Amino acid sequence: TNTNTNNTNGDTNLKESDHHKSIGNRHMAQKDYQAAYESSSTAISLSPLGPSSHIYLSNRAAASLSLKRYSAASVDARRAITLAPTFGKAHARLGQSLYFCK
Repeated sequence: TNTNTNNTNGDTNLKESDHHKSIGNRHMAQKDYQAAYESSSTAISLSPLGPSSHIYLSNRAAASLSLKRYSAASVDARRAITLAPTFGKAHARLGQSLYFCK
């Protein structure tokens, strides 16, 4: 029988989300933007409203920008800003995505 509390599961999801964030960061550094997008998506699905979710969304926006998916990038950047209004990278990525949306 699983006796884990929801808090423990949340902690596990957060650790796993951060792990996928790190993998995504490595993919971005290697210019493997599709893999970075997928890693960020996994992190978001594990922790959609967690304490670092704005970072996962902003990272996925960065991958989308590199893939020239500007509309998707703007959606993720706006979601990140909603979660963390003072997170500057999300604002920068929103501005960049809107600049390239035509």
